[in-house]
Amino acid sequence: MKYLVLTGALALTACAPAAHDHDHDNIENMAGESAILSQSDVSEDIASWGSFFPYFTEETHVLKPVLVGVAKIDAGQEIHPPHRHADEEYLMVTKGRGTWYLNGEESPANEGDILFARAWDYHGVKAAPDSPLEFVVFKYSGQDGHAPKDPNPELPEELGGE
Repeated sequence: MKYLVLTGALALTACAPAAHDHDHDNIENMAGESAILSQSDVSEDIASWGSFFPYFTEETHVLKPVLVGVAKIDAGQEIHPPHRHADEEYLMVTKGRGTWYLNGEESPANEGDILFARAWDYHGVKAAPDSPLEFVVFKYSGQDGHAPKDPNPELPEELGGE
């Protein structure tokens, strides 16, 4: 099965006052508002594999749920094994290198690469044994609540089912 890895630049634009003009408590109450966040505005979640910075987690007027964040994976580690879910997801490697997993295929993950995983496609990324890896994640579903139908609903959770 072929995999899709896009290489290129991802540009995000925002036309709002910088979020760092607000205190941290106000940032959590800005659901759906335009904002610019600095890494210092976000609480770091430390884990055994590295750390995660959840920048945006509130739903918007068109997306629910939403997860936009930065993961910093230690060399040789992964956040979790390849998995699947009803949400669509983009992952962009911003530092380091490792291995992409997409629907049973493996390929090199390098700085600037972007992976797109459709709903229910198996996906993941692991840092190379000698290189930490940093990536940005954009994960979302539509507000209408109509998630795509799971093509393999009988798949047990330990094999990637929900």
